Amino acid sequence: MKTLVLTTASALLLASVGVGYAINTDPDKTLVSENDTAMTQKAQIDTEDINDLLEYDKLDEVADASKFNTQVVENNPHKRIILLKDDNGQPQFKSIFVKDTNRLKIINLHEGLVYNEIIK
Repeated sequence: MKTLVLTTASALLLASVGVGYAINTDPDKTLVSENDTAMTQKAQIDTEDINDLLEYDKLDEVADASKFNTQVVENNPHKRIILLKDDNGQPQFKSIFVKDTNRLKIINLHEGLVYNEIIK
């Protein structure tokens, strides 16, 4: 009988702590670290200086990037993803550059993979 009472009391205590935590937690609050802010700023800078990126020459050669509007979708320490959009804002090409290995993949969004090599 003592075991049943102690087990029930423990379960109620754990449940009340969980409910209390859930009530006091505000899901609308998100923590933004300085590192996230720095990455966002770096992505904005790279968008402006897209011609200076390591993969841009090959991207221009394969997909004629100068005819498209470029958008850096993701830029972190490991990879950079660039979309090439037409005048209507529709993505036509996607570039994935893996910084660790210098591998560049260029994908024509209508025909598939058109380039997949390591660049220097």
